[in-house]
Amino acid sequence: MRTLVIGAGVLGLVTAWNLQKDGHDVTIVDKVGKYAGASHRSFAWINANHKLPESYHRLNAAGVEAHERLQEELAEHGSWFHQLGCILSDSTQDAGENYAARAQESQEFGYPVETVDRIRLQELEPKIDWPVGSALFFPKDGHLDNFTFGDVIHNLLAQAGIDILVREVESVGTTSSAAQVAFVDGSTDSFDQVVIAAGAESGPIAQRSGMTLPVAPLDSPGPRTHSLLGITTPTEVELGRVVISDRINVRPRSDGSMFVQIPPVEHRTQEGESPELLDEIRTVMETSLHELFGTAVPVDEVIFSGRSFPEDGLSIVGYLDDAHRVYSLVTHSGMTLGPLLGRLVANELNGGQEELLDEFRPSRFRDGVVHEDRDDFIGKQ
Repeated sequence: MRTLVIGAGVLGLVTAWNLQKDGHDVTIVDKVGKYAGASHRSFAWINANHKLPESYHRLNAAGVEAHERLQEELAEHGSWFHQLGCILSDSTQDAGENYAARAQESQEFGYPVETVDRIRLQELEPKIDWPVGSALFFPKDGHLDNFTFGDVIHNLLAQAGIDILVREVESVGTTSSAAQVAFVDGSTDSFDQVVIAAGAESGPIAQRSGMTLPVAPLDSPGPRTHSLLGITTPTEVELGRVVISDRINVRPRSDGSMFVQIPPVEHRTQEGESPELLDEIRTVMETSLHELFGTAVPVDEVIFSGRSFPEDGLSIVGYLDDAHRVYSLVTHSGMTLGPLLGRLVANELNGGQEELLDEFRPSRFRDGVVHEDRDDFIGKQ
C-alpha cells in the first residue's frame, strides 16, 4: 500500500511510523519540515482533564494510556513523558464551587482526582508561594518533552529509510482506485491512500480538493486559535509538574527552563503578532513568575503560537471521500492523542473500524458546522 502522509507534526510522524511498521510504503511531506507547526509551539500538557463531552474525555484518557505504553515500549530511546500529575489552583471567589464541579466530573468519568490542602501543595511544589489554601491534583496528567519525542519517532522513521520531504500539497483528487496528489511546484504523484495531518493547513488543502474539513483559519488571530507561550531561561527554581491556575500556567522543560502562559492576557492575541505585544507580554510573564516563586525568573522568548483547532473543538478523524482514499487527522489535542491516534488511524487504513473514533468522523459536518462556544475555564488551552 503506497501511502502519503501530509504533515510532519506529532500526528503525521506517529501515524507514518505505525503505517511503515504495518508494511505500508510511506511518504511524508511537509511544506516547511519536521515539527514546524503547532507541534513545536505546544505547552504539551498530556491530560484528559475537563475534556468534554464524555466521548472526548474517553478518547483523551485512552491517549494518556497510549503515552504510558509507548514510553515503556521505547524506553531504550530515552524519556519524554513525565507523568507526575497536574495541580489545578483557583484563587477566585468561586473556587469552592469550581473545585467541586471539576472533582465531581472527574469522579464520574473515572479519572483520578484528589483535593489537596496547603501542606500537601507545599510537599508537591515547595518552591511555589501558593496563594490558595487548597487545590485539585490530577495524578494521571503529565507533560511531554515534545522535541525529544519528535526526534525519537523521526529517527525511527529514518532508520526505516523514511525521511521528510519538504513539499507543499496543492490538492488531492480521488478515483475508485487511487488518490492523485498535485503539488504546488506543478508535479503530481499517485498514492493508494492519503492522510491529511497538516494541522491548521488541513482545511485549505481539503477545500482546494473539493472536500469539507472545517479547521479554524489562522488569518484572524484570537484566543480561540492562538496563544502567547513564554519560555524562560534555564533556572535553578525547581518545578516538577504542570501547574494550571486562573493566574498562570507553568510546566518544566528538560533543559531547566519553563513554559509559561498567562490566562488573563490571552485575549490580546486578537491584536495580532507584533514586537511591542511580545515585549509587553514578556513583562507580564516575568511579573507573574516572580509572584509565583518569590524570585526572578527571566523569560527568554514569547511565542505567538497558532493552534490546530477544528471548528467545533473536537477531533476530526476519518475518511473525507466515498472511495476511502483521503483520510483526515486533525485535532487540538495532538500532543495528548498522538500515540493513540497514530495507531488507530493505521488500523483504519488497514481496513479496520475503531469504535473509539465513531463520534469524531468528518461526516458530522454534512448538515453544517457547529462552532465551539464553551465558556473559558481554568486549564483551557
